[in-house]
Amino acid sequence: MTASPPSFTAKIGFLRGLCTADDEAIETHFAWVFLIGAYAVKLRKPVRRGTMDYGSLEARRLGALAELRLNLPLAPEVYLEVVPLTVLSDGRLAVGGEASPCDWLVRMRRLDRGRFLDALLTRGADVEAALAGVARRLADFYRDAAAAPLDGPGFLARLRHQVAANHRVLDDAGVPGANRLCAQQDGFIASRSTLLADRATSGCVVEAHGDLRPEHIFLGTPPAVIDRLEFDRDLRTLDRAEELSFLELECARIRQAAVGQRLRRDCLAALGDAAPPALLAFYRSHRAATRAKLYVWRSQEPDGDTPETWIDRARSYLGDALAEAAQLRP
Repeated sequence: MTASPPSFTAKIGFLRGLCTADDEAIETHFAWVFLIGAYAVKLRKPVRRGTMDYGSLEARRLGALAELRLNLPLAPEVYLEVVPLTVLSDGRLAVGGEASPCDWLVRMRRLDRGRFLDALLTRGADVEAALAGVARRLADFYRDAAAAPLDGPGFLARLRHQVAANHRVLDDAGVPGANRLCAQQDGFIASRSTLLADRATSGCVVEAHGDLRPEHIFLGTPPAVIDRLEFDRDLRTLDRAEELSFLELECARIRQAAVGQRLRRDCLAALGDAAPPALLAFYRSHRAATRAKLYVWRSQEPDGDTPETWIDRARSYLGDALAEAAQLRP
């Protein structure tokens, strides 16, 4: 009789058991990360949400391999290997080895959480000297990134679809201002269609990071950018100016707008990219609306917080989106 595979709870329990007093187990929306000694291991949750499907063992193996491959350009010193979580003949779990895999782990170097950009900015640390290295690493990454297979009309259609999708979710949730925002963003796309189409045809739309936030930027020597979005290529296909505008937005939300502006400005300058201010304002507005949509979705999931917590955050991001969209008036 074949033994049942270990439950996800048993896997979490085993990995927790490897932690000592100086170690830590961190639950994220889609995974568990265990900080054990000098290393970290990441175990995906067996979940299916939208375009992300980690319901099967094979899907989690492929996702782990994709995470390793995609993060090497921006964090080669951090991401090390994919290792199996195995079941020994006596039923005990082990990390690695030749026994049958029951799951897959991404193994990384453990990073000091106090040296991530968000943590440093929150406690008022001076990060000025480190920002040039971050901008260089990002510029090198964008310079080498594969251009998206989009022509001008295709990119315009994609933006219109995204604006409509954001509006549909926000409007259905009754978030105030959704209609006005949609009209302003659609108006910008219509009036600046040549500018936007040129971004695609000139190679500015690339396979980017996909989730470039201060909490993913590690100010080490050298700096590293982690947690590149791996489960959906379309979601990480962005104008590099849009991605950097998102980083600028997220820095502003922790009252460090100048840091985001510096990184966006220096990175685009290194690329010879003279993205105009109106385009950057549109992208900040668009990314803020997208974040608002994500928080509406999160309010509909049972994850330990009240729905109103996430709706309040959606409203906050929509306020940012409207403030940026106000700059788009002719």
